[in-house]
Amino acid sequence: MQRTVAPSASLSVGLVARRVFVALLVVANVAVFAVLFYLNGLKTAVDTSIEQIPSDDLPALAAPAGHVTGPLYVLLVGSDNRENLDDLENFGYFEGQRADVIMLFRVDASANTAQLISLPRDLMITRGDGSIEKLNATYSRDANELIETVSSIAGVAINHYVEIDFVGFASIVDELGGIDFYFALPTRDIRSGLDVPAGVIHMDGETALAYARARNLEEFVNGAWQAVPGNDLNRTKRQQELVFTILNEVKRPTNLLDMGELVGAIGDQIKTDAGLDYDRLRDLAWDMRSFDTQNLEALTLPVYFDTIQGISYVRPLPDEAPAVLASFRAGEALTGTPEQSLRVEVRNGNGRNGAAAEFGAYVESLGHIVASVGNADRMYQETVVITRPGLIEDADRFVAQIGFGTVQDGNLNTGGIDLIVYLGVDADYGAAP
Repeated sequence: MQRTVAPSASLSVGLVARRVFVALLVVANVAVFAVLFYLNGLKTAVDTSIEQIPSDDLPALAAPAGHVTGPLYVLLVGSDNRENLDDLENFGYFEGQRADVIMLFRVDASANTAQLISLPRDLMITRGDGSIEKLNATYSRDANELIETVSSIAGVAINHYVEIDFVGFASIVDELGGIDFYFALPTRDIRSGLDVPAGVIHMDGETALAYARARNLEEFVNGAWQAVPGNDLNRTKRQQELVFTILNEVKRPTNLLDMGELVGAIGDQIKTDAGLDYDRLRDLAWDMRSFDTQNLEALTLPVYFDTIQGISYVRPLPDEAPAVLASFRAGEALTGTPEQSLRVEVRNGNGRNGAAAEFGAYVESLGHIVASVGNADRMYQETVVITRPGLIEDADRFVAQIGFGTVQDGNLNTGGIDLIVYLGVDADYGAAP
């Protein structure tokens, strides 16, 4: 038996799912969202375009009765069924389907908070007969069995189930008109079909899907393609980054006004339990009308890698996973009290020797931690601050502190880094505010 510890990935990702998508809109917060449910034929879109799984097929669900006053637990599953991916040739085809993304949401309307824990699909579980298998194997047999298993792992009764396949994920992005995402370097994955230049990329559904599915990422560094170290945990983190980016995009009024068409367009790729109907979503939307995405906390279950009889698994870290799950059940912070300081990486993109080191010293004077300094891959006229989508508010505060620059969602491959600053020609940090 081989045991190696894997770094815990905070804010790791995910593919949304049918009502899941609408449920995430609840999480996305809009004061008028409950009213908008009645506009543009949204009720018809929800009730007719989205496939519902009969309650008898999902007996493991503990569907709440009446108006919800306590926390709701929603299981979101991203399926790697490729049956409908005829135009996405890079993803190939195989019979059956597996749970590629497994995310458990806790939505508490009374506290205006939401949390999600991503469960790695290779998480080792022990069946009733003592045999072991990977978590996604339960889904390949039966969605109800997956619900039972996740409920047992998390120690909570799951109220709702949402499932979306690859085409659904791509459709969401396309119906939103694409999403903007920042890449620090030219990035590709030959197998998934990802091939993007550096900078802000307006990704369509196919490109976003290729990024979410990438297993062999490479970045163009110093004139050569170099492999980006990673594993399924890093991929989960990228998926969560995309979920946050989609949520930020959904909050825009122009998208909300088109919500009926949006729900109808993706309905064919989404399934949900019969209890998550229009009336339930309307009530949730109203209850969560003051919610902000900054109150959505995400974490991947802390795990380590293990090999048993030649098969690779991930297993819960005994010193960390139980505490995370206990906090999740209680609605407490999953990562402890956030620190005021941010871990910042500085890259010189203004062409002046020593600028990164000087700016790094200035950042430290503001109370932050400078993890490293170096050179950017090119010149930047305007300073760009890259952050994980879940830290947008922190990044905005940082930019307000330094007095220049713009914030952009992006891919942070470096572990433990909160912000990457590409120092531009506009940088002016002569004195601390």
